[in-house]
Amino acid sequence: MKLIIKKPKHKILFSLLILLAIAFVSLIANIIYCYNTIVINSYEISDNKLNTSLRIALISDLHLREYGMDNIDLVNKIKEQSPDIIILAGDFTLRYSTDYSSLLKLLPQLNEIAPTYYSLGNHEISLLEDTDFEKDVRKTGVHLLINQSEYFEKDGERILIGGLKTYPFFGGYTEKNTSEEKVYFKEFLEQEKDCYGILIYHYPEYYMWKLNEYDIDLMLSGHTHGGLIRIPGIGGLVAPEQGFFPKYDKGLYKSDTATMIITSGLANSNFVPRINNPGEICIISINSNTAQ
Repeated sequence: MKLIIKKPKHKILFSLLILLAIAFVSLIANIIYCYNTIVINSYEISDNKLNTSLRIALISDLHLREYGMDNIDLVNKIKEQSPDIIILAGDFTLRYSTDYSSLLKLLPQLNEIAPTYYSLGNHEISLLEDTDFEKDVRKTGVHLLINQSEYFEKDGERILIGGLKTYPFFGGYTEKNTSEEKVYFKEFLEQEKDCYGILIYHYPEYYMWKLNEYDIDLMLSGHTHGGLIRIPGIGGLVAPEQGFFPKYDKGLYKSDTATMIITSGLANSNFVPRINNPGEICIISINSNTAQ
């Protein structure tokens, strides 16, 4: 006859409380880690359209967060990577804050490391009408691209860098749509035929709507915050316009004609914490092993 010993209920409850306490402490530790940590994630791309090597540091979604005094920790992290150019893919401000002085201190520091190209996110766009944001940013020496393109030269080769403000097809896909964004996007695609092109565009969800059908050598985005809460083996929990379990939350994506990299960004703009999702600097090496 088997003797069955029942564990007292109060001991079971106590064990459950211990497990819950451990889970809670682990969660808080994870949130604190993600809030204070910047990781480097690297990508390598090969493209025979570019005949030299190019090293890009991509960051986004800082939302006026500071890593150290005047963002010295962030600046030093980027400096250690020795990029040829630095790309800012939007949302370095908060839409309801007209005090973006911390950003104005950061920008010239980045521009001293390498030429820095800045395209707007939705939070910056909200500041354009009521502040001198555009004027203030341009004073720092950073290349602010609002439906504009510039060329970066390396080893005698020109690389087209453009910044798209909002979705070019909000006015429809027909010729009647003559929005500033659509006109600029067509110009970018035309210029890109003669050189390697990088399109900085904050919103990756529009890649799946239409932009993945166009010949875009490299599109660099942010906006998703990596899905905020990252679930191991699944990915991000939620992203703007994509909802729960977004397809495009962070990383490298390719269609038949376009390549896109999304950074999960450096901070947050609301009360939801980042979990399993520290701040990120993307380092993108193009033709790093093939350049002469």
